[in-house]
Amino acid sequence: MNDSGVRGGSPGENGLAAARIGGAILTVCLTLFLLTGMIWGLATSGDFLEREMIRFAPPERTGIPLEVYPSLGAHLADGLAGRKDSFQFYLTGADGSRLACFHEYELIHLADCRGLIRLDGIVCLICLACSLLCGGWLAAGGWPRLREAWRGTGLAARLTGILAAGLVLWAAVNFDGLFITFHRMAFQNDYWLLNPRTDLLIRLMPQAMFVHMGLIGGGCFAAGMGLMWIGARMLHRRSLK
Repeated sequence: MNDSGVRGGSPGENGLAAARIGGAILTVCLTLFLLTGMIWGLATSGDFLEREMIRFAPPERTGIPLEVYPSLGAHLADGLAGRKDSFQFYLTGADGSRLACFHEYELIHLADCRGLIRLDGIVCLICLACSLLCGGWLAAGGWPRLREAWRGTGLAARLTGILAAGLVLWAAVNFDGLFITFHRMAFQNDYWLLNPRTDLLIRLMPQAMFVHMGLIGGGCFAAGMGLMWIGARMLHRRSLK
């Protein structure tokens, strides 16, 4: 007998429901794994941050020499990834003095961002583990269980698509509103309200940079979801043969 208590490999009602739920859980976990993995990859890449800052925060806007950007990008990425404790970055003045780049409240905000990135990484690993466990359980049940999992996968994918489309529409219509709402939900202080005239951090990372990062991340996420859907579709067709 199989795990559903029915001979011949045909799952019973409880087995059908469990397989559908398993398919939905697998879809959600894989979606979150792709999303959090993409965020982690972009936020902790010094090369990526360097390119984005040069594009949207060139030296004439920040006062930072161009040759300093590679080390500054690596420094910020290492801080966000937890590879460095302090976010403070120093420049050498004309008289040889050390000039601190960031105010104390900017450092506090960067530390808050590191906490979010750390949480993002934890969620990414948890979703990967859940995906492997759930996928292994579904595969162990053979084609009958996988066929039923497809139904749960389709439902979860549609709901995920609706949520993603809603966020994209919100961003397209009122990105400022989405940006502010996210910061108010993510941070318990107002240190993210920076002044470009006095604060280097907001000059280094203006809103246009986050819009561009969102477009890049969204494209990578959409491509990953597309590949995942194609793979699931091919697996489903094979299960019907």
